[in-house]
Amino acid sequence: MRAPWKEPTLDDLLSDPILDVLLAHDRVSRDDLRRLVEQAQRTLARTPRQWEAAAPTEARPCDSVAHL
Repeated sequence: MRAPWKEPTLDDLLSDPILDVLLAHDRVSRDDLRRLVEQAQRTLARTPRQWEAAAPTEARPCDSVAHL
């Protein structure tokens, strides 16, 4: 059996030189990306860890087509 593939850490991704090329293409600076990540971390830290029971979703017109 093969060993599971390990995903890179965020630090690994942020230190990859190809990131500079991708950011430049999208006109985004490393500072913009850093601020976005910090904001996401703060938002996730405020999110309650309880999962509320999800309300049942209403049937959508395309649902009946999937059963054909």
